[in-house]
Amino acid sequence: MPELKILIGRDHPSRVTAVGDVVSHETLAAGIPVDLRIIDHISMRKPATSFNVKARKSYHARNSPGVITQEAWDIIKRAMKEQDVLILIDGEEDLLTLPCIVESPLGAVVLYGQPSQGLVVVNATPAVKKETRLILGRMIREETNHI
Repeated sequence: MPELKILIGRDHPSRVTAVGDVVSHETLAAGIPVDLRIIDHISMRKPATSFNVKARKSYHARNSPGVITQEAWDIIKRAMKEQDVLILIDGEEDLLTLPCIVESPLGAVVLYGQPSQGLVVVNATPAVKKETRLILGRMIREETNHI
């Protein structure tokens, strides 16, 4: 995390979002300022180590594995306008990186973990946001309010 702390300090992103329990815990432990954390208390399909996250505002949303619910997307969109927010997901947060990228302001970074690989830092540029929308457009839309 020292490299990330240097990157954030140097680039001054407009917003920092952490998706996942491990990334959220590690940024908290390293003192890296994060505007939005999204956790589900699961890491690699197993219960994650519990940690105390204090946030000014917190939300809960349902998001089944392998889908992006409209409920979760709407809460992410709302949370992007606030500071020091925690979203606790009942289900799985893995795919929520995609709406986080789309809803982030330009100049923001979205952090997520790649199991057995490390931390991924996504810069919310116009090109990245466009590519993310294309990926989302190729996903199957279900009639159950999931994207």
